[in-house]
Amino acid sequence: METLSFILGIAFVVVIATAIVAVYAFVKVSKVNKIVEQNEQTLSREIELVHRTISDNQDKVYGDMQNRYQTLIAIVDSRMDKLENKLTNKK
Repeated sequence: METLSFILGIAFVVVIATAIVAVYAFVKVSKVNKIVEQNEQTLSREIELVHRTISDNQDKVYGDMQNRYQTLIAIVDSRMDKLENKLTNKK
């Protein structure tokens, strides 16, 4: 009977220790999961910021190219008008 009580006591201690380790592991996994979710949200915000910055820069470059194109067309048109005036006045 004493041996049975001793074995049951040891088994009870092992079960309690296993339960404590399981709860500790569950808490650790929960904390790590929260950290991973926070990092995922931060990364998502940073990626969105990069995409927005790239889009804004593309818009600025495209606008600048359009302005330069219009300026170039105006200069060429002006020069063509001057050339046309010189050619028509010489005749």
